[in-house]
Amino acid sequence: MRLTATVPATAANLGPGFDCFGLALDLCNEVTFEAGADPRVSWLGEGAGELPTDASDLVSRAIAATAERAGREAPLGTIGGVNRIPIERGLGSSAAAAVAGVSLANAALGLGLEPTHVLEIAAGLEGHPDNAAAAVFGGFTMVLDDQVVARFDPDPDLRPAVFVPADARVSTEAARRALPETVSRADAASNAGHAALTAVALLHDPDLLPKAMRDRLHQDVRLALVPEVREAFDRLREAGLAVCVSGSGPALLVFERDDVVTPDPGEGWTVMRVPVRAAGVDIREG
Repeated sequence: MRLTATVPATAANLGPGFDCFGLALDLCNEVTFEAGADPRVSWLGEGAGELPTDASDLVSRAIAATAERAGREAPLGTIGGVNRIPIERGLGSSAAAAVAGVSLANAALGLGLEPTHVLEIAAGLEGHPDNAAAAVFGGFTMVLDDQVVARFDPDPDLRPAVFVPADARVSTEAARRALPETVSRADAASNAGHAALTAVALLHDPDLLPKAMRDRLHQDVRLALVPEVREAFDRLREAGLAVCVSGSGPALLVFERDDVVTPDPGEGWTVMRVPVRAAGVDIREG
């Protein structure tokens, strides 16, 4: 049996929606599992030569954890990945790996897991449900209390562009360690209001996004870790575009407009114009 999981990149937070909002992007990793073949792991594309091939990778661990949770033996076989999602850039590469592994184990063992259970297992492994939710369900998602998911189809006029620095990387752990332990009431209230407006803008009125996507909880701290990204962020915002740190960064998510010229980020950046992906993880056989 040969199974292939297609899993989208995801942008979390979307500015003020810290640890709650996620958006699936049509930039996908493909992970193939061939049951019964010689147990080995290989990777092509992003992370090739860096990701482990000794079954300690997140896809392999997710397969094993899903089987253990079901009281089954983990299926043995060959895992091969074609990775298009840049690693350690804030685009949900870890969530994609976890969701792929859980989904492959679910299909290979015939477990019949509901999407909410796939999310629960994947988020438990990866640590952050906001990316995992968008990877499982697609579209625009909200996660509350780590479990409750609401999924929406965002406005079709959204034009996401991902700005990825070539040399800057920030691990999720390092970005989270930099955050303050407490925030002021004013900052919390500001984020609550801007998060509500961001949701309305994403679903119904993208013209509101430049005003809505303002954050006072995490972005300034994370941008301070990568000054060259801070400069690009400021240029994009000054041009009148809605821009946010994608996840923990350092990639930036920008929503482009016909009436605004997008500034050229210069050398050392890759710009990927990728639409929202309506579908989450997909498994096909053969």
